[in-house]
Amino acid sequence: MNKVWVIAKRELKSYFVSPVAYVVIGLFLLISGYFFYVILASSRMAEARGIIMNMSFTFMLMSPLITMRLLSEEKKLGTIEFLFTSPIKVSEIVAGKYLAALILFLAMVVITFQYPLYLILFGKPDLGPIFTSLLGFFLLGGTYLAVGLFASSLSENQLISAIVGMVVLIFLWVIGWAGDLIGGGAGNFISSLSMMNNLENLGKGVLDAGNIFYYIAMIFFFLFITVKRLEWKRW
Repeated sequence: MNKVWVIAKRELKSYFVSPVAYVVIGLFLLISGYFFYVILASSRMAEARGIIMNMSFTFMLMSPLITMRLLSEEKKLGTIEFLFTSPIKVSEIVAGKYLAALILFLAMVVITFQYPLYLILFGKPDLGPIFTSLLGFFLLGGTYLAVGLFASSLSENQLISAIVGMVVLIFLWVIGWAGDLIGGGAGNFISSLSMMNNLENLGKGVLDAGNIFYYIAMIFFFLFITVKRLEWKRW
């Protein structure tokens, strides 16, 4: 864990010595704050579901900015070879870089706690859906970052990594529409793979273990194939 933390601290430092962290956090808060105001003003309902869905889509578009450089830059600069020859496991490299991105995202999530706080202070919301919506947003964001980290392992070009990550995320977001068209058992299975559908269930206040397992499984799957991708390149 010490090696993982060393890598994570290195990545966090690189985020904040460049404009990346400030731009991503600033834009996310600006857009999410706008959605919060518009949705609350138009619906007059003290609920978090609408704002969480919009924040989730917004972060899907922005998450590649966080992940695209994590491994692509190492490849471009040649420092990935140094990491490979150091006494650090590939899994520790991946875990450290993912942890750094996750901490940055967690900071963004903590800042957005102000939105449900406003609802509690000035309204009488149902706290259950607010809790499950925030939990779903955090798990969804963690999935975005795992997908983006995998995309970053595919190319030394950051733009290509960002585009690949975005395509995969959009596919996983809208795959539920195909499930609705197909219908039946196959359609239900395809719909269960949709990030949007799993978030909607949590947004309704339903704390379903299946929805939580989906995100955790997706995170571990993409981290696993990232490790295997790097191990293959290493040898």
